[in-house]
Parts: sequence; C-alpha cells; structure tokens
Amino acid sequence: MKKAFLLLGLVLVLLFGAVYGWYAWRQQRLHTQLAAAAHPAVTVSAARARSQSLAGQFTAVGEVVPQQGAALSPQVGGVIQKLYFHSGQGVTQGQLLLSLDPGALPGQLQSARAHAQLAAVNYQRAQKVFAIHGISTAALDKAQYDAEAAEGEVSALQESLADTELRAPFTGVLSLRTVNPGEYVHAGTVVVHLENLQHLYVDFSIPQRDAQSLHTGAAVQVDIHDGEEIHHYRAVVQAISSHVQADNRALRVRAVLQKASGLKPGMFVRVLLDKTAPKAALLIPTVAVSFNTYGDFVYVLRPGPDHHLIAREQKVLTGMQRGDDTVIRSGLQAGDLVVTAGQVKLHNGDAVQINNAVHL
Repeated sequence: MKKAFLLLGLVLVLLFGAVYGWYAWRQQRLHTQLAAAAHPAVTVSAARARSQSLAGQFTAVGEVVPQQGAALSPQVGGVIQKLYFHSGQGVTQGQLLLSLDPGALPGQLQSARAHAQLAAVNYQRAQKVFAIHGISTAALDKAQYDAEAAEGEVSALQESLADTELRAPFTGVLSLRTVNPGEYVHAGTVVVHLENLQHLYVDFSIPQRDAQSLHTGAAVQVDIHDGEEIHHYRAVVQAISSHVQADNRALRVRAVLQKASGLKPGMFVRVLLDKTAPKAALLIPTVAVSFNTYGDFVYVLRPGPDHHLIAREQKVLTGMQRGDDTVIRSGLQAGDLVVTAGQVKLHNGDAVQINNAVHL
C-alpha cells in the first residue's frame, strides 16, 4: 500500500514539474517575442567603403562660346526689300540673307557703265591718233585718266549696291530674326546672329594659385545638367591668357570641345580639371554621411548576436565630393559596411536588415 502511495506521489511530482517547465518555457518565449516586437530589425540600404585612385580636381563655371560667331547687320540704312532666310536656318558662306531697297543705285550704275564704255572707246581712239602724231601727250593722258576714273566710278557704285545686300560671312546656323520686310533699318542694326555650332569653345577662369598646374593640351571634363541627368563632354585646353585679371586675380582659359552635340553658345557648364597626381582615396556614397555641426558621422554595420547586424555611429572626417561619392579622410576603412538609406529610423545599437532592392 505504501509503495502505491509513493508511486502516486512520484507521478504527481513529475506531472507538476512538467507543467511548471512548460509554463516557464512558454513565459520565456513570450518575453522573447515581446522584446523582438518592441525592437524589430530596421530595414536599410547599405554599401561598402571602397578605395579608389583619385586626382585632385579644380572646379569652375564655364561658358560655351562659338569658334565663329557674329551679329549680322547691314552696312547702310534702308527699307528691307526681301528676306531670304527664316529663324534657326542653316546657311552656307556667301548665301544671300537680306536685300535693301537700292533706290537710284541701279540707274546710276547703268549710267556709269555707259560712261566708262565711252571713255574706254575715246582712249582707244586717242591711242591711234597719238600713233600718227595727231594729238599731244597731254591729250592722250587725259583720255587715259578719264577712262580709269569712269571705271573707278563703276566699281564704287557696284560696292554701294553690294552694301544693300547682307550675306553670310561663314557657314553656320542662324538665330531668331529680329526684322521683317518693309521695315526700315539703320546701318549697324543687328538683324540676326550667325554661329558655327560645329566647333565650340569653353571659356573659364582659374585662380592664379592654380596657374602652375595648368598647361595647354590638358584634358578637361565638361558637365551640364539636362533635367535630372548630367551629360559629360571632353575638352582640351587650347589657350591660357598671358596676364592675370586685376579684378579677381584669375587667368582666363579656353578649351576646345570635342563632339559638342547638344551644346549651344551661351550655356553655362561645370568644368572639372585635374590639378594633382592621382592617389588612393576612400570613397562612400554621399547619402551615407550625416552632416552635423558637431561632427559628421555614418552608421557602420557590425556583426551582432543571433546573426543580426548592429548599427553603430561612427565619427568621420570628410574630404572633397566627387560625383555622388564623398572622400573619407579618417574614421573608416576599406570594406566597412555603411548605411546609405534609412538612417532617420536608426538609433545607435539597433539591429538592422539590409535590402538594397527597396527604395527607402
């Protein structure tokens, strides 16, 4: 009988032990779930710091200028008789663009030609008569000078008539015209601009302290924004000014653009010029840096418990920016994993998970 009671007591103890163990395990699991729910892993994007060879660069604002460009205007005043071009048209050298009302010039030219022909005939006759000693040398000279003067008058009237026409001085593309037929224009009034878009320059200035690092033939990168995109062009330094400007102590530089399709004279561009030899530098995306008055920092991801990554604030010393990247002078090493998006949700010591495919 005692054995039965002992056996029953042992069963009850084992039963209560099992129930208590299950209850303790359940409570521990519940606490773990609550702790995980209170501090869930933060989803971020990340990238690794990388070492890259970079040269020191000089940045300037440049202006695109044409190799050939002119503001076209008539040499004489008058009423526009006819326009032979439209805005934005491409023209060739010598092409007629505009003609003014010539007035009495055609009639005067016709009269002068007739007078020149008569003077030439009189000179020929004088030569024949002089050969038989029929006239004096003075009479022969007068006939000769009369013929030359008549030819000179014809040439002068031809030049005056040519001045009533405006022709393209070189091949290029016209801008917007500013006059209409029937309108009176004064001498020197600009009627249209002509520019050669096949050969363009970029003019910019560099401080005198950087003059020693620049030479003709140096490669130049030219950037221009087109909406959200940046187009890159190449250029070569062609000329450097021989004197420093007194107002800003800078040198003017001109570079020749290569394959300048899409650029137009007057555009402002960014000019990038290497001024030191390339050397190793540590780069991270600029978006990874949190710029702060008390010091810039990044979130570095380090291995943590349970195969999680833990975000740690890391002070960094930044350098120049190159495109979408920033040079890190100290605080990181090549290969360090830094947060590039999602920093606003992070605190020092938070667990994170990386998902670079998600736009944060």
